[in-house]
Amino acid sequence: LFIFMACVMEKCGIAHALYNFMHQLLGPLRGGLSIGTVLICTVIAAMSGVTTTGVVTMGIIALPIMLKHGYSKSIAIGPILAGGALGILIPPSVSLIIYGMIARVSIGKLFAAGIIPGLILSFLFMSYISIRCYLQPHLAPVLPPDQRVSVKEKILLARGLILPVLLIIAVLGSIFLGIASPTEAAALGAVGALVSAAINRQFNWHMLKEASYRTMAVNGMIMWILFGASCFTSIFFRTGGAQLIKDMIIGAGLEPFHFFLIAIAIMIFLGFFIDEITEMMITIPVFLPIVIELGYDPVWFGILFMVEEQMDYLTPPFGFTLFYMKGVAPPEVSMGDIYRSILPFVAIQFIVMLLILFFPQITLWLPDVIFGLR
Repeated sequence: LFIFMACVMEKCGIAHALYNFMHQLLGPLRGGLSIGTVLICTVIAAMSGVTTTGVVTMGIIALPIMLKHGYSKSIAIGPILAGGALGILIPPSVSLIIYGMIARVSIGKLFAAGIIPGLILSFLFMSYISIRCYLQPHLAPVLPPDQRVSVKEKILLARGLILPVLLIIAVLGSIFLGIASPTEAAALGAVGALVSAAINRQFNWHMLKEASYRTMAVNGMIMWILFGASCFTSIFFRTGGAQLIKDMIIGAGLEPFHFFLIAIAIMIFLGFFIDEITEMMITIPVFLPIVIELGYDPVWFGILFMVEEQMDYLTPPFGFTLFYMKGVAPPEVSMGDIYRSILPFVAIQFIVMLLILFFPQITLWLPDVIFGLR
């Protein structure tokens, strides 16, 4: 249902309305279009729960406009890729749902735990863009005065924010207030997406069919991956693999800090070559029992894992969002341009991952407030 909600929202033109508003609101600021793109990707992440929607949508809508206005490729491409990757962390992240199913932890708590790290990342991305464009003004020219609209027209454009914001509040608010379970909230989101499509006059049989086909394809892929993960986990546990690794690590007398550094290094290496769901299937059955044995919260570890996975989406040779971007970018954008654009944003993601490692309450404070102390 969350996937269906995302597919419907993708088809009904809300992203275009959001960008038109941000274009006019932040265009007069240096780097404003890039900052606005990160903001829109954050909103799209909270509507879709996947990385592809933000990257593909903003790659099609925002990138040509920024390049046309003289933005440097690095300051135009990087924010789209980094902002799109927020879909793996900000609820209703499909990856968090899959982690919750594999790890058997509360999806509601995972959703709550992902909000603050996601907003921190979004804020740091925008801060970096603002500071860099202030120091290097030639990277991001301001919107020319003759292309700006009046305050009244900006207010009219702001109507594009109403539907997505109301939908996000309805879905996440119903979960956090205890009104609905994640499944019920997903149904609410699906209905809300259809209502939004009808209001935008995009509701028709073709749109519904395309969204349903896309939902079926994505959901089928996820179910087969979960089936494989279940088989792998059962065999791994029944043959004593998890216990063997746990005994080896605990018996070696490693400090928790050293274990997590080793785990992060392994996950980063695997992330160069495989997607996050496959990596979950391989690593979670191995690492999670040790995490629990060491007295750490599996919800916290899930968010740490997802922040690391965002880095994997942006790092070559097989960062998926890099190829999504190449597929929709104008011909003058090369893979070299795309690779160079992501380096500062990967560094920011790494810093936030270390913050979560050293300060677990960044992720656990909000679940404690909403769901009560464990």
